Amino acid sequence: MSNDPVSDDPTKGMSWAEKKKHAAKQARAAKQRAIEEANLAGDQEEYQRLVEDFYKAKEERAAAKKAGRDLKAQIKEKLPSGGGRKWADNDIARAVRSGRAAPGTGRKTRTQWNMQAGDMVRLVNKAEAWTENYMVKVLGKGSIGILLDPPNGDRVAVMFGQDVFKIECKKLRPIREED
Repeated sequence: MSNDPVSDDPTKGMSWAEKKKHAAKQARAAKQRAIEEANLAGDQEEYQRLVEDFYKAKEERAAAKKAGRDLKAQIKEKLPSGGGRKWADNDIARAVRSGRAAPGTGRKTRTQWNMQAGDMVRLVNKAEAWTENYMVKVLGKGSIGILLDPPNGDRVAVMFGQDVFKIECKKLRPIREED
């Protein structure tokens, strides 16, 4: 290859796909020329052999395409369908869909708190505390109180000074003696 502007390489500047198409076109043209030359030369045996080879290759390509389509269809038949939802078909699933209570579908067990009535507790965050009259008071972080009843829900009664408040359990930590 030379570096001059008029190059003898016809595929210069082509992409690989274009080069492949160009090579296939040249091969087809060469086969066609060979068939025409054999016909013009009067060599009927060579002509028949080249024509048969040409049609044989064409039939083989068609058969390969058909085999590929058949294989694709077989694979598609074996795969599960992607459309639609698959609903569970059992008593619990039917009860849930109809809105009825079913065993095993209720709320999970509540959190177990590592505190008992009479424990000293402190607030780990600023918390809203509710009085017996449903009045809200904000207690600061680090306030220390006495737990009045065991925690069995989200809120628990705690006495800070002389006042009793209902506070969220997650804001409380027991005060233990550090050894």
